[in-house]
Amino acid sequence: MTFPLNSFSQYVVVKDACSSENSGAPSVITAAAGLDNVKVTGQTIDRKQSNGALAHSMSVCTAWVAALTDTKTMSLAHEIQESDDGSTWDTAEAIEAATVKVTSDGGGNERGEEEYAVDLMSRKRYFRINVTLDLNAANTDTASFHTVAVMGGFDILPQ
Repeated sequence: MTFPLNSFSQYVVVKDACSSENSGAPSVITAAAGLDNVKVTGQTIDRKQSNGALAHSMSVCTAWVAALTDTKTMSLAHEIQESDDGSTWDTAEAIEAATVKVTSDGGGNERGEEEYAVDLMSRKRYFRINVTLDLNAANTDTASFHTVAVMGGFDILPQ
């Protein structure tokens, strides 16, 4: 399927207009252990495509599932870091500060997805998305999440 880009009848295939990047392996977290309330650093993502085009925007999506005991919560925080060379990183900037995403009502499995639009126009070539998941129970609750960045709005046509 193609969509018109402007009145000059230029078309682009949707799969060519986007680029999806895995920002890190799925993380399994147990309350009060290991990675609970610890920042998980995402993979380095290059926003430059093989044709030299730079992505101007992205959607960050974190899918999560949690097994929570009654009245316990799960919080998520997202941040972005950027780099000129993919190895020396600037100080991270919050996309969203730690926010409670779910409070269990009776205990059991909870699931959800968080999405954030991020402007990349003034960003450096490389970036990574860091995520902190916090369970407020002790030793019983668990959660897993996976984060993906979908980039679009490349600056060279056709995309």
